[in-house]
Amino acid sequence: MVRHHYLRSALLTGKMLRHIAVLDNRWVALVGWGTAALKCLPRDRWIGWCPSVRYRRLHLVANNARFLILPGFHLPHLASRVLALSTKRLSSDWQATHGHPILLVETFVDPSRFAGTSYRAAGWIAVGQTKGFAKTNRTYRYHGQPKTVFVRPLHRRALTWLKDPMAPVERRGKMSASRLSSKQTDALIECLRKLPDPRKRR
Repeated sequence: MVRHHYLRSALLTGKMLRHIAVLDNRWVALVGWGTAALKCLPRDRWIGWCPSVRYRRLHLVANNARFLILPGFHLPHLASRVLALSTKRLSSDWQATHGHPILLVETFVDPSRFAGTSYRAAGWIAVGQTKGFAKTNRTYRYHGQPKTVFVRPLHRRALTWLKDPMAPVERRGKMSASRLSSKQTDALIECLRKLPDPRKRR
């Protein structure tokens, strides 16, 4: 990846997973998955996220941070086929590795270099462009290179579950759904706020 990818980096952030596509016992492509972007306006609008729900459901989104067809392989539809196979098994692999499934995948394509044809052919959807900022530590730095944002749901109910923080999502074979409705949860939080806190302010 470091040798052949245009970014010259194999760095992934947060939780990560790597797939290697093999054909006739030869590596033909490398795919790197990492934690989703903390903020992405086109993605968040497309899902219908408000900040509080995004905070609770962001772990169910993975970012395709690296994708590389290795030199010497120019087979028809190879890129879209690799993407399709990788996303097909991603959620179960993520469940086995990190303890929860993935409902949606995202990626950022530099339009000055690529048109995103392989992603479109693999069923990904272009939902808009970024404003040309990159996160550096705790701040955002303007680099002036907007990226096209592509997403792909991995389940037919992905959007419904992503928008509902109370929807059940499997974690290591168990259901992690709250038994309370949203209204009941709000009432419980309000009651808890009225309880005295014996701790010192600091």
